[in-house]
Amino acid sequence: MPPAVPDEPMRFGRGQVWALVACTALAMGLRCLGLGEWPLWIDEAHTWRDATMPLESFLVEDRAKYPLPFLLLRLLFALGLSEDEFSLRLPFALVGIATIPAVAWCGRQVVGARSALFAAFLLAIHPWHVFWSQNARGYVFVVLAAVVTVPRILAYARRDRLADLGVAVGVILLAMASHATGALLAVGAVCFLVLRRFPFRRATVVGMAIVAVVGAYALPWAIEAVGLFGDFMKQKSNPSLGHFLQTTGYYFRPGVLVAAAFGIWLLRQVGGRDRAIVLGSMTAMPLFVLLAVGSNLVLTTARYGICALPALAWLSAFAAVQVARAALRCRDVRRPVAWGMALVAPALLVADHASGLVDYYTVQNGQRAHWQKAAQFLRERAGDQPLRVSTINYPTMLYYLRPGDWRSAVPDEFARNRVLSLESWMIAEGLDQWKQPAHAPGAKNHIEWHRQQARIDGALLAFVVTLPELVQKDRDHSLRRVLVDHCDLVLHLPCWVGPKDESLFVYMLKQP
Repeated sequence: MPPAVPDEPMRFGRGQVWALVACTALAMGLRCLGLGEWPLWIDEAHTWRDATMPLESFLVEDRAKYPLPFLLLRLLFALGLSEDEFSLRLPFALVGIATIPAVAWCGRQVVGARSALFAAFLLAIHPWHVFWSQNARGYVFVVLAAVVTVPRILAYARRDRLADLGVAVGVILLAMASHATGALLAVGAVCFLVLRRFPFRRATVVGMAIVAVVGAYALPWAIEAVGLFGDFMKQKSNPSLGHFLQTTGYYFRPGVLVAAAFGIWLLRQVGGRDRAIVLGSMTAMPLFVLLAVGSNLVLTTARYGICALPALAWLSAFAAVQVARAALRCRDVRRPVAWGMALVAPALLVADHASGLVDYYTVQNGQRAHWQKAAQFLRERAGDQPLRVSTINYPTMLYYLRPGDWRSAVPDEFARNRVLSLESWMIAEGLDQWKQPAHAPGAKNHIEWHRQQARIDGALLAFVVTLPELVQKDRDHSLRRVLVDHCDLVLHLPCWVGPKDESLFVYMLKQP
């Protein structure tokens, strides 16, 4: 394979090797910082559930379609790994750390050694990659798979060797076994292999535009007709184009998106159309699929397009490096001024990532609501009383108030606690968590029913909610009005994650 771009070596020099070691060490420090301190959020609590429930029960769940992370945790638990927050996240953090040198190593073939090394540094401090590296979900496996897939599929296009294609296909299958979004890697790879065969003339561009429009309308219909992700579509049945665009800007960072778009144009000019097309396809196609689904079918966030993150890192780093090189070549500008100009683009990208990283470790609390603090507050408030907690986040509160629940091995000190899901269907249908007849319909009757049950059990009754999830499930706001009118707000734990309010509200019934 020819060099990526003029004057961009594909091998690392000794200094660059040490720089990569420093980047990896930085990534390790950031991904271990707070690893066991952040509270579990709902998806991580689902991972805990799926990794500890009986295997026969897990195999009939939807997560069995992408079982790799859960089976890995099951194996580690069987070998003696603890079920605390640190241990639950540790395998994912290790994969996230390994991704940093992989970005540099694999990226040499695509954008050259300097740009690949800078991309590794950007990913090391990218707040979103730090979050998923500290998260017990399979997304970080998909990111690593994307890093390996891009150079292999590019090598196959250049050399036509089945071995390269086999590696790419195998890695994509592993990504799909880690999370359903791994399938978006296949979409990007196929798009590249098709597009590279067509010259980019006006007729080709018009044809691509027609296919994109048809696909935007046909894809949601096809997904709905086939019946894929039925449970997900029931839970997220309010599509919103604005929500997807907002989360795309927040997670991928506007500066990265702009630099990446410029990077595609530059790479096409100096690195060849194949490199530009492969990175463009691996970036644009996953986001296009999610855009079509999120605007027409179900509520979709940009996090499902995380497989595009490595391509965006390579492109934005390439753009910054090329602009810096051009500034240093200006002969009519004094050397200190040239260096100042050269550092502007890289500094802007680093500053953008660093500011998000500072927020992540401070005001955002690791981008997680304070569920652990809420549970600790309730345990201290209850004393020797059992707890009856109705919450919008059943899995997480179960983790903190009834550890070992899915193994049927709850410690004695937690055995009398009860955690129930505060869902709108419970109000409408008069059902409790196990779908048994409970009370007459209506929010007020629901709260009164909880009061009676708590009195029978001698338990302290509490309601723990976050407003966005409560509003989503309580469409007519009746439950929120009853909580405000009949309960005291005993604890408020503020937390904003970008545009979303993750503040926790703990309510208890007013004393007569």
